[in-house]
Amino acid sequence: MPNVELSGSNVIITLAIILIVLEGISVLSKGVEAWKKLTGRDERAKEMSSVKERLASIEVWRGTVETRLQQGNKRFDDSAKDMTEILKTLHRIVQHLQSGNDHEKLKQTDEQLFAYLVNRGVNPQTLE
Repeated sequence: MPNVELSGSNVIITLAIILIVLEGISVLSKGVEAWKKLTGRDERAKEMSSVKERLASIEVWRGTVETRLQQGNKRFDDSAKDMTEILKTLHRIVQHLQSGNDHEKLKQTDEQLFAYLVNRGVNPQTLE
């Protein structure tokens, strides 16, 4: 190792070199920022961030809509089942009115409809 004496002028020169290097890094950083602004990369990054935020909000909205659609489909299916049961009952009543007999089958139909409505959550007292 060479014998270097740290005199006052050597320390000043060392500090000056360090300051020059740091100033060079600062100038380089400013140059990169200016280049980004000239090429629009900074604005594109902001625009991409905005687009990503909008996409995320659309995804949340889509999930909400999908849930509502599934709930609507379930209600539609339940209504279709109810309508089928009601139409079967009406058909049996019409058959009874046409033939005028088979009271036992009509009573059985009434019991089936009552049980179906109770299972669907209809209050039994409102049916009487």
